[in-house]
Amino acid sequence: MIVKTINRIISNPIFNSIKEKNKSKIFIYPNWNGIGLGFFLFLCFLVAVFYEINFSLLLSIILFFIFFISIFISHQNLNNLSIHFLDHYFIEADKNTKIEFQIKNHSKDKKLNIEVDYENKNTGSFNLIEKSIFYKINYLIRERGTLNLSRIVLKSVYPFGIIRTKKYFENNSKLIIYPKSIQPTQDLLIEFNINIKSNANSEFDGIEEYKYGDSFSKIAWKKSSIKNKKFVKNFEEPKSNNKSILNLNNYSDIPFELLLSYSTFIILYYFQNNFELTFKHNNLVFNLNKSQSSLNNLLKYLANVKNK
Repeated sequence: MIVKTINRIISNPIFNSIKEKNKSKIFIYPNWNGIGLGFFLFLCFLVAVFYEINFSLLLSIILFFIFFISIFISHQNLNNLSIHFLDHYFIEADKNTKIEFQIKNHSKDKKLNIEVDYENKNTGSFNLIEKSIFYKINYLIRERGTLNLSRIVLKSVYPFGIIRTKKYFENNSKLIIYPKSIQPTQDLLIEFNINIKSNANSEFDGIEEYKYGDSFSKIAWKKSSIKNKKFVKNFEEPKSNNKSILNLNNYSDIPFELLLSYSTFIILYYFQNNFELTFKHNNLVFNLNKSQSSLNNLLKYLANVKNK
């Protein structure tokens, strides 16, 4: 009999709600507006008791229910939310970057006026009408390295602005801050066949009708004026099957941190143009190809390598 009674209590929705609350680490407390209203509620209750004023008693009961409803709605506004992070975020040093993560709503209720805090700073707010959204926060760090992504805090004072609710989201994500990309000297650009100026080494392949997104710098003005419509010059990039080698050990005359920034520029250029590259430093060898993983491995190495 006792076992059945305990099982009924455990299966009760109220008990499950309490368990879910503890599991999700939702913290509920009054803000300054709530503290002021609570003090006013206490005074109304004292007046009703000592002076037997029915209006004060009625007012204190109404305010009490406002507090209770605020606590319940505020809890539900953050309940059943989860945040999904990437394992690694690759960020260029000394450059404003956006870190993106997905916020999911596992209930049918709408989530309104939710604020997002990162490293004790408010980054904005959102309304979650659909099942999920992608939220971005700005990130800037000056030096390369590997850091842990700090926890994300969701906050809400919905609906009456007297009760504050917080929910903390821990994560195991790593921030890979690779060196700032700096354009190398002209000698290095020539050595690695890097063409900075568009169409400098490209072959002219004819003229075609302008399409949305085409660069205005390629417009063939003479033909466009004759035909009374826009035409653009089409250029074909020369194919390159050469596999280059970037060996940091060969550039001891360049300051190490500057050399890493040059290397970042060269690596990103080769990857974006689908060129292969062999990277060497000390006794390590990396091969850059079309796969994102090959790029990530190189950037991770550049983020943490020490000058020996």
